[in-house]
Amino acid sequence: MSPSHPTPLPIILDCDPGHDDAIAIVVAARHTNLLGITTVAGNAPLSATSRNAIIMRDLLGLDAPVHAGANRPLVQPARHAGYVHGVSGMDGADLPEPSGPPESH
Repeated sequence: MSPSHPTPLPIILDCDPGHDDAIAIVVAARHTNLLGITTVAGNAPLSATSRNAIIMRDLLGLDAPVHAGANRPLVQPARHAGYVHGVSGMDGADLPEPSGPPESH
């Protein structure tokens, strides 16, 4: 480790991948030691956010596991942002199929 090349910070990224968090995964992959990605429902349902995280992981060639978390908020009803991100959370992008499902707990 040197001042010009510090050791990357190890992180687990918790997100609800729509277009915005897809970019967060790219940035985390480039600037941190990305140990894993956990997904929650938010911009889209949990099945879609998990799928999007796996697709981004695959496209970036990452080793990080993807684990699905909460499928709804703890207190309030779920409200997805389909009007912003589309039904899939990443509508408008021509994406490949994911390599598989999220990791099992």
